[in-house]
Amino acid sequence: MSKKKITYFYPHPSTFILRDIEILSAYYHVIPYEFVVKVKWKTPFEFIKQFFFLLFKLGQTDLFICHFAGYSSFLPALFGKTFGKPCFIIVAGNDGSKFTDFNYGNYTKKLLGYCTGKSLQLATHILPVHESLVYQDYDYYEGGMPAQGYAHFYPKAKKVPFTPIYYGYDIDFFKPITTVERKKNSFITIGNLNDKYAFKRKGFDMVIELAKLRPELSFTLVGWDGIKQINVPTNVKLFRFMPLNEVVNVFSEHEYYFQLSIMEGFPNALAEAMSCGCIPIGSNVSGIPFIIGETGYILNKRDVTLLSNLVDEALIDTKREKLSLLARKRIVDNFTYEDRKKMFVKIISKV
Repeated sequence: MSKKKITYFYPHPSTFILRDIEILSAYYHVIPYEFVVKVKWKTPFEFIKQFFFLLFKLGQTDLFICHFAGYSSFLPALFGKTFGKPCFIIVAGNDGSKFTDFNYGNYTKKLLGYCTGKSLQLATHILPVHESLVYQDYDYYEGGMPAQGYAHFYPKAKKVPFTPIYYGYDIDFFKPITTVERKKNSFITIGNLNDKYAFKRKGFDMVIELAKLRPELSFTLVGWDGIKQINVPTNVKLFRFMPLNEVVNVFSEHEYYFQLSIMEGFPNALAEAMSCGCIPIGSNVSGIPFIIGETGYILNKRDVTLLSNLVDEALIDTKREKLSLLARKRIVDNFTYEDRKKMFVKIISKV
């Protein structure tokens, strides 16, 4: 029996998107399609290009999957609804968010917000990477109150069925390196330090403020281009972007991992750090508390004094070594490639 054919639409070839294509390819014939959104003035041409692709390839696919709702998902959802092709949309972060003060989230822009919401309304089934992206009461950061989630910003999409499918991780790759010594009282976080919007959204500014308050502790920020000026105290080390094998090494050297984001969907770096044995300290936002579970610490408000108090709590915890083991176990038991693959197959087979 021939494999079902899936056309998989995405706006940029991120690692987790390429991973999904690889996972799905074990069971289906997957046709990747990138809707390029980096150059804004080219967006109308991308729509025209995608329209003719859908028109001529419609008979050669059984269903559509779109990773992220937005411009790239609008025509697939419309074609799917019109011609009876199932369309699944993976909601993963900015497509369930709105923070106007630092321009994050699809709903901060009128046309993009419409394309996002309408895509979800037309979809056959929505696959959020965490259920909080559908709706969540929000009070971590005042700029996002009182709620987040696509059902809050585009209520017409509420009636579409949804099933959360969490990201999965390569637990054989992301694991502690036993030959590396883990430095006590060390903290690390990773992300794009050069993006001024991500710098605040990911909470890197909070880490730097905390480092100024706590000179006796050591902090590491990974994801610098080596050029941009970032003013940090002497107890903060800046590292450039590094290959994944080096990331595993640096995770293994640190005791705690910060995920102090104002908004996330299901942060990959947090889960990867936990899989490497880092004890997590995260904000009370979206999927972060769910990933952490009982293995770390949750910051309920974006406040550096509260963060410093939480760090004190972590440092005097007598279960530190146990928490490191539990953090890895949390990922191994719940968030693997195989778990995500099974959920994909289960949902797709129903349709």
